[in-house]
Amino acid sequence: MRKDFWYFHGSAAHFAKKHPKQIKKENLAKRAAKIAEFESSKPSPIVSQPTAFFNTLHTPASAYASTTDTQHFLSQDDHKFIFEQTPRNTVESSHLGAVEGVDEALKHELYKVDIMKKLVGLQNGNAKAVQLWNIQKTIDWFQRKDGDTGSPEVQAGILTVRIHNLHSHLQQHRKDKHNYKQLRTMVHKRAKILKYLKSKDLERYHTCLSELGLQPRAVEGEITL
Repeated sequence: MRKDFWYFHGSAAHFAKKHPKQIKKENLAKRAAKIAEFESSKPSPIVSQPTAFFNTLHTPASAYASTTDTQHFLSQDDHKFIFEQTPRNTVESSHLGAVEGVDEALKHELYKVDIMKKLVGLQNGNAKAVQLWNIQKTIDWFQRKDGDTGSPEVQAGILTVRIHNLHSHLQQHRKDKHNYKQLRTMVHKRAKILKYLKSKDLERYHTCLSELGLQPRAVEGEITL
């Protein structure tokens, strides 16, 4: 009898209704756990996924290895004029060919061209020069028409390049609080620009995110770094 009594008594206690406060407490705990899990799975608002756009940009290492890209935003026409036409024009206009022979005079001018290429080459530029080169590439990629530097896509792209550059710097200088604050400012500024683009044209917004390697969750809502 006593054994049966404790069995039924325990079962009754087990199936007794929980106090409303206890239920509320457990529900709040479950909700907090779900929110924490959701936030932990949120993509980075700083680091983008690889895309075709990023393949066109330089890192300091790839810039150093480059033998064709130059600083100062020289166009193909500039290259042709400075490095191909100018040596020949110099020989012809200075009559050096009559003194040394055309081939020898041209050889001297091409030697000067090689020196000039090294001086303006991106491989001899500093980190700032590489970033400026990347920004120009970003403008070329995202511009909606020639001369466009103010569209949301261009501005978001430029900020993304600057964010990546500053993030790379902070990985090596973790105590640089000033630049960390600047990084946060740029991330939130980009989110504001993208929010504006979303309100104007949803298709352009998603296209821009895709090319920047960003997910909507990374730039929408509250952003914490």
